[in-house]
Amino acid sequence: MKIVRAVLAGGLAAGVLDILYAFVVYGPLSGALGLPSSTSPAMVLQSVAGGWIGRDAAFAGGAQTAALGALTHFAIALIMASVFVLAAAVLRSLTRNAWFWGIVYGLVLFVVMNYVVVPLSAAADGHFASSIAEASARIGEAIDRALAFRRPLLLAGTILTHTVFVGVPIALAAKRYLGQQD
Repeated sequence: MKIVRAVLAGGLAAGVLDILYAFVVYGPLSGALGLPSSTSPAMVLQSVAGGWIGRDAAFAGGAQTAALGALTHFAIALIMASVFVLAAAVLRSLTRNAWFWGIVYGLVLFVVMNYVVVPLSAAADGHFASSIAEASARIGEAIDRALAFRRPLLLAGTILTHTVFVGVPIALAAKRYLGQQD
């Protein structure tokens, strides 16, 4: 039961903080960050659904695809929490310095999400990578885009959200519910 509570607490906290960050950055702060236009919360959620059905179909889908995006977002957050909590149940040192390991885990999540999960999803062109060659090409393109990144504040914010808003809450929940004290 401790593991389930840790996963739920960490996953839900990370999911809420991460999506609120996206709502603010891609909404009211978009102009200050050099983004082309302000995006509504529904559109942010639809962009998440785009990983399943492609961005064009997601944006055309209305409330249903926004709901799919919300479910997907929180499912991913719960999976992220599950991985850390299960690892922490075995490697108790992960909960001794939860802030440090949360930040490290958040950096790992940043890399995995931005350079593996998203490039292999249907977000870019409406279909999943269907071969090793296509998967390699998509991952290579994502890395090339990262190296040519022109919005340093947005990159810093994305790293911040994965570390402090996702990794750390998951690690702190693991520490709290698995009973590890400093």
